[in-house]
Amino acid sequence: MTTMISTQIAAQIPEKWIKHSVEDTINIPIEMYWDLSFKLNLEEIGSTGNYENLPKIIKTIPVKGAFTTVGESRRVIFDNGKTLLESILEWQKPGRFTYELTELEIDLKRVARRARGNFSHFQLPDNKTRIVWTYGFDQKNLIFKWLIKRYIKRTHQFWMRDTLAEMKRQAEAMYKELSNGK
Repeated sequence: MTTMISTQIAAQIPEKWIKHSVEDTINIPIEMYWDLSFKLNLEEIGSTGNYENLPKIIKTIPVKGAFTTVGESRRVIFDNGKTLLESILEWQKPGRFTYELTELEIDLKRVARRARGNFSHFQLPDNKTRIVWTYGFDQKNLIFKWLIKRYIKRTHQFWMRDTLAEMKRQAEAMYKELSNGK
């Protein structure tokens, strides 16, 4: 299964980009998790802690569409007033969601042209879902490649881990509430 996951992710983020992945298992069936994951509040889940060189997300504003299909986008606004554009590149229910970050105003713009995130979901036995979240950075040159690797090691990997844990916590709580209401 690991080979299958690696191959699918590689197809979504170019091989030459700097990548980092986190993964976890959530106690929700894949179809239900897909639906619940888009009800999570990005401002809450993406700002769970304080991280060096990473401002907190304070809100998102639709730019094109409702951010529910390929080609739609939204503006992400941070607590330092900087923004970026987040656009949907792939929407394959319930298995894969890919988005790209462009028009970067945050410090990342100094070292990367853009970034891309990919969520891959895999159905497991007992109504569980494996989530693999990969971030890729399109570095501007070899020196910046080193700086991005340093940033991932110092900051981004912790933000991803904590964000995925918060996604899991919130989604499982919503699922439990829905299950108790039946």
